[in-house]
Amino acid sequence: MPSDTPYAETRFVHVLRKPLQLRGELHYGGAGVLGKRVDAPYRETTQIANDEVTVQREGKSARRFSLERAPELEALLESFSALLGGDAAALNRYFTLSLDRRDAAWRLTLTPRSHDLAKHLRELIVDGRDSAVRCVSLHEADGDASVMRMGAIADAKFADPPTASALDVLCRGADR
Repeated sequence: MPSDTPYAETRFVHVLRKPLQLRGELHYGGAGVLGKRVDAPYRETTQIANDEVTVQREGKSARRFSLERAPELEALLESFSALLGGDAAALNRYFTLSLDRRDAAWRLTLTPRSHDLAKHLRELIVDGRDSAVRCVSLHEADGDASVMRMGAIADAKFADPPTASALDVLCRGADR
């Protein structure tokens, strides 16, 4: 079931003075196919398909590399495919799962089972309401993190720069 959704991503990177904010569109093309288009603050497309990643930034040559070189992307692709496809067995293959559910809101925390993946990714958190995913947060082993807001909450306004705690409140659902 291919689908496209707008997103806004806030990246907290230790070498930057303030978070980097990206906007664009995500594309899920079915099992094993994921795309991300960045429209601002620069233009770039990332396509994951056939175990290969292709990154094309405006004005530059395309870069290609195997998913084997990017275990965090491979885990992200597998987890998105499993989440969207309702495949709990696939999620359990790569992650230890913890579900926190309150009324219509839910938070699924995925912790890598593999030591190799845990060297890159501390945890992946998916927040949702009813059957819709609201946010996907990646917490890397080095302390960097990103929070991707999807759909209707992609346009939520924050103080500049946004804080991780303000994003967490939004992702969990302000009415929780």
